[in-house]
Amino acid sequence: MSDPIVDQLKEDERLKIDIPVEEDATGGAKTAHAHTDLMDEFKRLGRQFGDTLQSAFNSEEARRMETELRAGMKTFADEVERVFREAKDSPAASRVKEEATVVKERVETGDVGRKAQEGIVGGLRWLSDELEKLANQFTPAQQPPTEKQPPTE
Repeated sequence: MSDPIVDQLKEDERLKIDIPVEEDATGGAKTAHAHTDLMDEFKRLGRQFGDTLQSAFNSEEARRMETELRAGMKTFADEVERVFREAKDSPAASRVKEEATVVKERVETGDVGRKAQEGIVGGLRWLSDELEKLANQFTPAQQPPTEKQPPTE
């Protein structure tokens, strides 16, 4: 059971919102006129938004900011280029390059290359076999055709 006082409080707290509808001389609502006004306002808002953006982009502040941004990006790119050039010519880079060349020669001429190739081939065979087993689990086995029996009446 509900408490009558609580029910009364709930009833008193409910908001009733009445939205007045303007009517034209014929007694109908002005929906077509409201639609036109809405479209006109959106159009006006769009124009104002575009004009504001254009003014902002064409302002002296925007041009100054663009110039500073371009100069900053050029300075950044020049600095990165300088660091790469110095790193490339450093003794550490030369040493790494020499060590890589030595390792490459050992792999190409030695037993390491042959063993690596054999290992890769063996791994690929195993993977292929496992995939075949997996595929066979999903493929139903061929059932011998059963003879059709005449329908019973």
